[in-house]
Amino acid sequence: MTLTPPRHPAAPTPARTRRVATGTASLSATAATLAAAVLLSAAPASAAPATAQTPAPAPAPAPASSTSGSTAALTWGGGSVASSSPLPSLPSLSSPALSSPALSSPGLLPDPGATTPGGPQTPTPPAAGPVAELVDTHDLAGSTVEHGDGPAADAPFGGISGIDRIAGDRYIGISDDRSEKGPARAYPLTLPRTATGGTGTATIGAPVTLTDADGKPYARGTVDPESIRVTPGGDLLWSSEGDADAGIAPAVTLAGPDGQARLSYTIPEYHRPGPGRGIRNNQAYEGLTLTDGGRSAVVLTEGPLQQDSRNRLTVYDTATGMPRAEYAYQLDPADPGADGRGATEILAVGDGTFLTLERGYVPGQGTRGKLYRVRPGAATDVLGRPTLDGREVTVEKEELLDFSPHGENPDNIEGMTWGPDQPDGRRTLLVTTDDNFSRSQRSLVHTVALRL
Repeated sequence: MTLTPPRHPAAPTPARTRRVATGTASLSATAATLAAAVLLSAAPASAAPATAQTPAPAPAPAPASSTSGSTAALTWGGGSVASSSPLPSLPSLSSPALSSPALSSPGLLPDPGATTPGGPQTPTPPAAGPVAELVDTHDLAGSTVEHGDGPAADAPFGGISGIDRIAGDRYIGISDDRSEKGPARAYPLTLPRTATGGTGTATIGAPVTLTDADGKPYARGTVDPESIRVTPGGDLLWSSEGDADAGIAPAVTLAGPDGQARLSYTIPEYHRPGPGRGIRNNQAYEGLTLTDGGRSAVVLTEGPLQQDSRNRLTVYDTATGMPRAEYAYQLDPADPGADGRGATEILAVGDGTFLTLERGYVPGQGTRGKLYRVRPGAATDVLGRPTLDGREVTVEKEELLDFSPHGENPDNIEGMTWGPDQPDGRRTLLVTTDDNFSRSQRSLVHTVALRL
């Protein structure tokens, strides 16, 4: 969430980063006026709370639409959920077989042409050009929000730190409000595609309140929501940074469509904050994605643990919440004049690789950010190692896009998800910004076209 993370100690060995041709950024934001409200339905009662030590049953199939109730809940309807994470198979992140086509799981790929009048169209082959190109920026300023009548009805819209695609043009965004301006919550979003592949007039639905296993909203300051994903069964998986200064550990929570917690993940003990160890304040579980057909969840810390000089990328079993593997991730150096740098999101590509966002804040100038592709194949599994010694092999990074090639300010880029393919066949990546509920920042939706 923060734009000014403290500087981290230099790593003993340099990051394995290679760069490819990158696109240039154009930030011509257009104010949007919302025209309609998302219809929400009440979900059935959630399953009994589970513990991470006791494997939870697989998520139930998505329920059909039901009669509206007083508390907003997400009901998908129409069958399977089109997750924004194409869910590559991932039997072992350290396996060289990651590049094998047999490991990909295309069943949840974005739906090309889903919003094109008349149904899917035959895309025009993409012309030669940069691997990644920023093609549109849409500003949500002035949007009309349907507040509903649930516990978060009076909470302000903002602080969107994570986003995931449900299906078609429907998405879910999570606010990083620490239950201070209102209960912790997520928002249904409709982000239609324009004929040129950008974002059209958006619709923001009534918030879904995130609650604990007893169905109670989280107490003020006890959670810091940062990222959210929709499981193939329609449940919500979300991460919290915690609060190192207050001794609150980071968390990953599996919740039902109504937002009620069903399972809290078991995080490694050395992630828990303490004197000289564990997460740094406001630099914890910022990124989250699903892989391996939804059976694995991958969490990326924003910064290194106190005892490390590299970030941690941790793989959890989605159903049981137990960690299965962990890898070292090296941030790029901070931009000149920046207060620091952090990793803000991770997203599965569908072939065993991932996309990551990194950004930092330059006082008086704004945010600087980049998009990377990450290949974990040769990285050392460091799960169970309380301290990284610099001899471990980090994941490989490849720079795809500089959001600020000429000093542009893309604002506080934190969320990332897939959208329907571009008219020319390129993949669509939506990158959202967290306005921190500040008048000086914006809630933006950047559209990036990718040739992968």
